[in-house]
Amino acid sequence: MRQIKKDKYFRDRGRVFKILQISCAKCGKEVLLYQKDGRGGLKRLYLNRILAPENLALLQDTTESVKQMQLLKCECRNYIGIPMLHREGRLAFRLIYGSFTKHKEKK
Repeated sequence: MRQIKKDKYFRDRGRVFKILQISCAKCGKEVLLYQKDGRGGLKRLYLNRILAPENLALLQDTTESVKQMQLLKCECRNYIGIPMLHREGRLAFRLIYGSFTKHKEKK
């Protein structure tokens, strides 16, 4: 698992964060751990905020464009996110409403 990110985006959003477990709504299997910065709803997953599993966390280091990204899906083939380029120039997955559940990680 990667470390908590404390960059300019973290500071811009009031230094408020939480670690979320994102799971598949269809089968209930955990898909990833995500660092959510700031307040508000969860609409997209930025690549540089994915903490685990390692294969998804490494996407931020190996991916340079949306064309290199694949759809984010569970092992049961349920689609969870679609690759996108956010207006800030950050790569992300736009989440498909109703395809996932989120829970705060237990400490």
